[in-house]
Amino acid sequence: MNKNIFTLIIWVCISQSLYGQICPNDPPQNMFLADSPWPIYHRNNYAQSSTCYTGPKDGDSLRTVTKNEIQGGTSPWVYMTDKYSNGDRALLYSNSTHVFKLVDLGDEIVTVDSLRIDFDPFQSFGWNFLLTKNKVWFTYDPKFNPSNNQFTRLFKLSDADTTDIFSEIVVLDTFNFGDYGINRVQHYSINYDGSLVFNSDNNTDEGYGTVGVISQDFQLLDTLRFSTTADEITNHNAFPIDENNSFYITTNKRLIKFAWDGQELSIDWQVNYDFVGDGPVGTFAEGSGTTPTLMGWGEGNDKLVIMSDGHNQNNLVAFWREVPDDWQGIAGMDIRFAGAIQLPAAESFSNTFQSIENSPSVYSYDVAIAQFNGFLGYDCNNFKGVQKLSWNTEMNQFEISWVNSDINMNGVLTYSEGSNTVYCSGKEEDCNYYYYGLDWETGELNFRYLLGPEGTFLDDPFYDAGNNNIIDEDGNIYFAGGASLVKLEIVERSTSTFELDFEIKVDLFPNPTKGAIKIDTKNDIIEKSVFGINGELVLSSYDNQPIIDLSNLATGIYFVKITLSHGISVHKIVKGN
Repeated sequence: MNKNIFTLIIWVCISQSLYGQICPNDPPQNMFLADSPWPIYHRNNYAQSSTCYTGPKDGDSLRTVTKNEIQGGTSPWVYMTDKYSNGDRALLYSNSTHVFKLVDLGDEIVTVDSLRIDFDPFQSFGWNFLLTKNKVWFTYDPKFNPSNNQFTRLFKLSDADTTDIFSEIVVLDTFNFGDYGINRVQHYSINYDGSLVFNSDNNTDEGYGTVGVISQDFQLLDTLRFSTTADEITNHNAFPIDENNSFYITTNKRLIKFAWDGQELSIDWQVNYDFVGDGPVGTFAEGSGTTPTLMGWGEGNDKLVIMSDGHNQNNLVAFWREVPDDWQGIAGMDIRFAGAIQLPAAESFSNTFQSIENSPSVYSYDVAIAQFNGFLGYDCNNFKGVQKLSWNTEMNQFEISWVNSDINMNGVLTYSEGSNTVYCSGKEEDCNYYYYGLDWETGELNFRYLLGPEGTFLDDPFYDAGNNNIIDEDGNIYFAGGASLVKLEIVERSTSTFELDFEIKVDLFPNPTKGAIKIDTKNDIIEKSVFGINGELVLSSYDNQPIIDLSNLATGIYFVKITLSHGISVHKIVKGN
């Protein structure tokens, strides 16, 4: 394990508990992500786009604060840093040409600094950001033109002064994929061991794709070539990662689970599926439009990976990450195919796009997903529809919870547990944009807030095609327009605010120990993991028993990570004779 990762483990042990990205009902947390309400594009490694922080509710007094004239265009994504010494967080914003560091001053949002990383936005574009601890950020330039010696690059960024929120952006390091014969890297993410994972379709015309793992100090740790067919598209979608460092990539023909054991990449399993069917086959209609999303975790629970397909009327599709012992399978399908259900609000409107392109928002075994209207601007008289579905863990099938056919939500939905509301914006027949909150239980309109009129393409302040909606600790929502950053601010709450009133307190004893360690905590235990002095995982279990047995381990120093229903606690343990 590299020095940076080991240093972070030591830091976690000193701090004991992590709060920034943790909500009570979150999936297992990645302790290498920034302590931030929104450190990665779909908020967590499971790509669920849900949070416990309370967003706006009916009766709240709201206002918009807009930062306009941001260079670069396209549909960018927004992220929040960990806190600075003054207690505030900066906003990071990435589009096809630039990365921006912005600060919300209350009445205005100001640009602290920007960095141009791509001078040819029409050849290739991307806007992924990834925030790790201690003000370290990763973004990329997906450019791929070998004839001009231009290859995909990964940037490691930070502040010149990490204690100063107004400090300028600095480039700490750059990884050039062309140095390793790799190109066309469109998506990357972070493992639970702190390493970075990437997916490339550079050689699909030669019959293979490439995935790889890089350390945070930019050492290439391993790559894996996997065979592809001539018409297979392997990198249209981002990918989730589970707590075992497995990641799930969907092509237009199959779902593949890749495994990383800390030393070597391998394919664990793959499932063929007709993602295209009778659906559109245009420029942006490449199989599934959605990032696969993980659903379920913990001992004995259903564990699924879900996404929509690209049929004329899209289906929500589920595959087993772990096949239940009593699962008999579905006739004619792979044993890992768990089921599919046709989405009522998924009307095909173009051969260019999927009718379901934006990824789902998942909370527990519930999922909300909306009709899409296109990335390239869309008419005021548009296609509408938002739906919520639930996975029935007894019947092993999807069920429709509700459909709202009156609302257009054209971005990636965000669910707030605190307000029990799902959020997004959309345009109506009057050519004004509105921001919506739908009740999670019924689909009824909780609130509708006028944002303003549409503008010109890519200079539209509330342009909503594919952007994310992030919620901070105070419940304010930020999202990106075509060349803007919009804040939907709660000026005054109509009711009492939701507060994270849980406390993470864990005691382990005896320490030192010769064998068993008892865990004293009022929180529910989800997972127990033990790491060696060099950071290697030596023991793990998924159960709620308040005990860890180290009897079979050699004497020495170990780090014990306890994943709780309300967070994570890490402790240094001495194992004696």
